[in-house]
Amino acid sequence: MGSLQEQLLKAGLTTAHDARVAKSEKRKQQKKKKKGATSEQSDLQKHIEQTKLEQQKKAQELNEAKKAELKDKEQVARAKQILEHHNQEEIKGDSVFNFAYEGKIKELDVNEATRKALSKGRLAICVLEGAFYVLPDEPARKIAEIDPSYIVVHAINENDKPAEDDPYADYEIPDDLMW
Repeated sequence: MGSLQEQLLKAGLTTAHDARVAKSEKRKQQKKKKKGATSEQSDLQKHIEQTKLEQQKKAQELNEAKKAELKDKEQVARAKQILEHHNQEEIKGDSVFNFAYEGKIKELDVNEATRKALSKGRLAICVLEGAFYVLPDEPARKIAEIDPSYIVVHAINENDKPAEDDPYADYEIPDDLMW
């Protein structure tokens, strides 16, 4: 036995034209079903693409954070290299130089020449990882460019003028003044 369509044709209940029309309608309906399935796939593809974009964005943010951390590490390493290379070793002496660090008064035993140089701004005191370093003016400026928080004491240069409304501008500060 053949298909139902063939049986209906033999029995004379339908014509060949009606059979072709029915066949084409059936094909059209199947195509519509397939198109509907592909639209579901496109929704799925859109979701997958959106997920990929989100993952790429996350990865990019993580990459930028890693780059920033690496840059910070490089700056600390550069500062440490400058501090260790330019640290003044022959500063020990009988005089005491007092300075404020993190709200506390710290003391540094220095010789007289070092104390004067510190007070005039020719030397600076820097800190890194809890260790204090005494540097000449130029390396201290390089450290300040990297991160000003490393500089603990760096006196104002003599070239700077006092404020106009300073009532003590006419009085000189003695060189031997210690606090």
